[in-house]
Amino acid sequence: MPVEDSDDSLMNKAATGDPVAFDGIVRRHQHQLQRFATRMLGGDSARGADVAVGAFLRLWEKRTTFHAHGQTGAWLLKTAYHLCLDILACDRSKVDLDTEWPSPERIDSCVEKSALAQAIRDAVMELPMSHRAVIVLSVYEGLSYEEISQALDVSPGTVGSRKNHALTVLRRRLSAWDDSPLRQ
Repeated sequence: MPVEDSDDSLMNKAATGDPVAFDGIVRRHQHQLQRFATRMLGGDSARGADVAVGAFLRLWEKRTTFHAHGQTGAWLLKTAYHLCLDILACDRSKVDLDTEWPSPERIDSCVEKSALAQAIRDAVMELPMSHRAVIVLSVYEGLSYEEISQALDVSPGTVGSRKNHALTVLRRRLSAWDDSPLRQ
């Protein structure tokens, strides 16, 4: 498979049953999908990998009717996002998030970097899913507003609004770290 094959070209080949072409799609997008899903699920890399596999399975199932028009990556992210929503909806009725992921207070104070990272993960996990997705795709994945807009099926203005709101909430929730004795 030539490196220069576009997603559209690979999907056209996959539509005829070419597993090598589909493998090219998987290799091109798997790391981003796994990172996104893992972050959306609070750092659970096993479930993040499951979500990525689920998104690729759905794409494989739709390969004969799929028309990407340059949007394969956005379609995969949107599918992963919805799979994450499904997982978290099931989890809400079973799991107290505070018991699954330790809060900064339970982390040894001498490991400031880990504690701050955990505080950030906790704060991001407390955001509404629509805002969390924008933060993960923007801050962690480095996608543009237009790319996020396509992945989440919202306008770029909505992406900007959600990001601004999420950043305001995160700054407020993490403001204690500015005065923390660990930071001095």
